[in-house]
Amino acid sequence: MTTRRILLCCSAIAGLALAAPSFAPPAQAQTMTQPGGPPYGANPYSTKASNLPGSPITSPIAPALPSPDLGPNATVGQYLTVARSALTAGQTGRAQAALEDAETLALTRSVPYNAGGQPATSPLVSNISAALQALGSNDLISAAHYTDLAMQQAGA
Repeated sequence: MTTRRILLCCSAIAGLALAAPSFAPPAQAQTMTQPGGPPYGANPYSTKASNLPGSPITSPIAPALPSPDLGPNATVGQYLTVARSALTAGQTGRAQAALEDAETLALTRSVPYNAGGQPATSPLVSNISAALQALGSNDLISAAHYTDLAMQQAGA
């Protein structure tokens, strides 16, 4: 009798587990973006740079930033060009997003199996990081300078 009850309970739990994904929102809705804006439904959202080293963190949740509007095959140089344009226009949130995307691409590299824990030391990555730090300190002139240096190194 107890074995039967256990099997019935397990069957009920398995049935609930299988039904649960049908209540979740579709994954596509989480990745769609508005042109020049945040992912649909992103909350909080900000057009200003935030949660960077050197800046006061006002929220434990980093707000969504405007999209750089580049396709999936964009290069580091293209992201840096968008960042530089955004800095010139005073669009610090868009500049931050583009710099972060450029840094991610620059850090994507192949390394020997025993060197995976070593940080990247390329001047390109250092200049992008310095641009983000300057942006966090609201020093747009230095952020633009380091972005220009990174653009030269990326061949943009």
